[in-house]
Amino acid sequence: MCKLLLSLFVLSLAGALAAPADNYPTSPPVAILESGNEKNQDGSYHFFYQNEDGTHREETAVVQNAGTEDEHLSITGSYSYFDADGKENVVNYKADNHGFVPEGNSILPQISLSAKQASELQPVPDSDYKQPPRF
Repeated sequence: MCKLLLSLFVLSLAGALAAPADNYPTSPPVAILESGNEKNQDGSYHFFYQNEDGTHREETAVVQNAGTEDEHLSITGSYSYFDADGKENVVNYKADNHGFVPEGNSILPQISLSAKQASELQPVPDSDYKQPPRF
């Protein structure tokens, strides 16, 4: 009897979890008006897209110090979207071997300032650290 009740409970639970969630609002897909991407042999790249709802994103990465132990990507980009009140939020960012720095009207100024200050700090060399081999 216990096995029967347990089986019925498990089946009921599985059915409830598999049921579609009708209480979440859905919106129609947004068309992409324009897009492009470019990947280069050295690892640099550029991509962008513009959607019919006005949102967009663009990013460019450039290889810095190619062929050295300090080789890294320097990335700049931006994206925008509209919040529930219809206000456009634009974020510009950069990322490199010193960190990620976002700036924009939806990013708290304290966050942008802290990220910028952290990215400007000079790294302390770690004499015990050995960089992994490149393949």
